[in-house]
Amino acid sequence: MPEDTSPSTQSIVLVVTVLALCTASIPNALSTIDEVATIEACTSPVFPDLMTRSALGWIRVIFAGFIFLVSVYKMTESQEMSCNYLKESKLKRDLKINISGIRGQFMFTSLSWNLLGLSFACSGLLTLFVDDHSEQYSASEIIEFPHMKLALRTSILIFETVAPLTMLVSVVVTYALWPNALKRGVKGATDGFKGNSTLLQHNANIIMSLIEIGLLGGLPVRFADMALAPLFGIFYIFFSWSMRFSWVPSGEPQFVYFFLDTTLGRTSTIALLVLVLILSLFYAFFVIIDDLFLILGGGKIVHIGLVATLSIIVCRFKD
Repeated sequence: MPEDTSPSTQSIVLVVTVLALCTASIPNALSTIDEVATIEACTSPVFPDLMTRSALGWIRVIFAGFIFLVSVYKMTESQEMSCNYLKESKLKRDLKINISGIRGQFMFTSLSWNLLGLSFACSGLLTLFVDDHSEQYSASEIIEFPHMKLALRTSILIFETVAPLTMLVSVVVTYALWPNALKRGVKGATDGFKGNSTLLQHNANIIMSLIEIGLLGGLPVRFADMALAPLFGIFYIFFSWSMRFSWVPSGEPQFVYFFLDTTLGRTSTIALLVLVLILSLFYAFFVIIDDLFLILGGGKIVHIGLVATLSIIVCRFKD
């Protein structure tokens, strides 16, 4: 067991600095959120000639129900994993981490998956509520209903937070975790990625996010709120540091993701910086995707094609 698995001073300085910068930007972002938190932006379909507001609401609710059912099913599975640490790691290898039941819901993948479910539930129920009242009231009247402005803001802020997380999960699994497991050359090293619920959480998450942006309601994502995704990443880093002695019964320090390993020295700090930068990059992608649709000519075929192409690029289902 390493004598000290505490995060390095440079890692702490990096994380606290990013936390301070992100936190400082929030008040200004919240002061302008009502510019986009409108009935039209949150509850109108991208292609109203193909989809009614009611259909949009129900599809979102169905997506949310599907996500939560997968989470419940995953908690019934008996699952263990061992982290594929880098060769420079000082941590004990091949220890089995029990991620069955509620423990598995603390994985970054599961947290982002359930947050996506919450996003679809909020936006879906909000859309159905507006649809039920749209014949009796105008949009300007509906927005004055009690808690309606809060519901609109929440719908946007949750989606802005979770959309880049879903892309991060899929890209990291496809281009980092899965290849790293294959490099070990150990039989069954990638089995943990191939379970039905795991494949769904690693792939259906980004597919549903892209479908929302390109084919369903196109919830807006603003540059002003870019701090949201890195903030989630920072909080998960703090959580991982605090949990490092709790994953195995023996108390041996462990991490469920190799890039959060605190024993890697400068490499650990670089990995944390890369995590924050990638989250910001993926957030920026969701900001500009509307422009990308327009640059490619817009229309249903372009939207479907781009959603399908991006899904193929970032998803992985087999070795």
